Amino acid sequence: MLKKLFKIGMLAGALLIACSANAQEKEYTLVYPQYGFWSNWSLGGSVLYSWQYEHGGILDWRDGSNIGASLFFEKELSHIWAMRIVAQTPGLYHGWGDDALPIGAYNRDGIRGYDRYGKAGVDFKMSFQGLCKGYDPDRRGNLYLFAGVGATFSRDDVELGFIGMYMQGGLGWSYKVCDHSTIFVEISDDIAADIASPIHQWHDNTGMVSLGYMYNFGPTQSDLDLIAQRAMLTQENFDKLNNEIDGLRNDLRDAATREAKLRNRINELEANQNETNTQIIRGAAADNGVADSLRKVIEGYETNKHNFYALPFSILYDVDQYTVSEDQMNKVNAIAKVMKDNEDVNFEIVGYCDYSGSDAYNQKLSEKRAEYVKKLLVKRGVAEDRLTTNGKGKSMSFGDIKNAINRRVSFYRVNK
Repeated sequence: MLKKLFKIGMLAGALLIACSANAQEKEYTLVYPQYGFWSNWSLGGSVLYSWQYEHGGILDWRDGSNIGASLFFEKELSHIWAMRIVAQTPGLYHGWGDDALPIGAYNRDGIRGYDRYGKAGVDFKMSFQGLCKGYDPDRRGNLYLFAGVGATFSRDDVELGFIGMYMQGGLGWSYKVCDHSTIFVEISDDIAADIASPIHQWHDNTGMVSLGYMYNFGPTQSDLDLIAQRAMLTQENFDKLNNEIDGLRNDLRDAATREAKLRNRINELEANQNETNTQIIRGAAADNGVADSLRKVIEGYETNKHNFYALPFSILYDVDQYTVSEDQMNKVNAIAKVMKDNEDVNFEIVGYCDYSGSDAYNQKLSEKRAEYVKKLLVKRGVAEDRLTTNGKGKSMSFGDIKNAINRRVSFYRVNK
């Protein structure tokens, strides 16, 4: 028996080396996600046909056969390895017909007969497809090797029950029917021993063929959320964010240029006003109409000055919402990055609402939108004194009053 086990071990080792060499020759883009302990557990069971045989040969059926059952708790460790806890009733040890042996009788090779009532242990499974072909979440069929150890409960004509130990190994094939259901078939063999003297008291072998079902619980919700966050940390998303940041920098430069032109124009108008007033006083012919006209032009420029400082995008909202949705969060990240890179830039955050709801309610909602965005920026490292907030309610309209563009938060550069 030890020679047989040695040959089986050598064959399995050669197969592992061959699969490893094949895997090293290929490159795969998919990487097995990092799951927590409570993710990817499975619960399943199987029915099995078992037979025990003498040391004289595996095809010697004279020692009996029976029907049994198994219960599995399995944890997926990676796309290659899995661990499972096994509880099994391999069937009673007896013969059929003329070949039946009484409990405690001796077989032809002098080995005492035993009844195997049950066993429990731990198996480790290794996937050949996972080892040779890498991680593939869409793979359905899977060929695997498993081996394990555990305790077995037996009896003979002397003792009503005693605990022994067993070693087992086998080959299985599974098919993933859907995300949570897997069926499998396995063929295995084990050898049992008295626990008092396991080296010298190996007393029986059991061969088994099993057909079973496994329910896969899958990842926990916390692991799914973590994987989704990691999926955002891709080179494509980083490039997109960097492009948005570069665009913001360009917009800030353009806004600064427009600001300088506006200031020059205001200074020019103020100079013209002063010159006109001087001429009016000197000529003793005050013309207040000209001065008032110039003053209105200046006030108009001051009123519209907000538009020259506004960023070219806003954060948009669903109806009656003030928190920032996931698809709008990249704008918050981009503004935070620009403000940390440009310490002289300050913003007024202004919230707006559409025309549904009362004036008082919309005023409070617009203020909550602006304050929430400010908290997000402060949380990302922007100094609080560089941000001010304001709420306009539904006092201003951008296009159709029912459009989503009216539910927004806009950013205006502030000079301090």
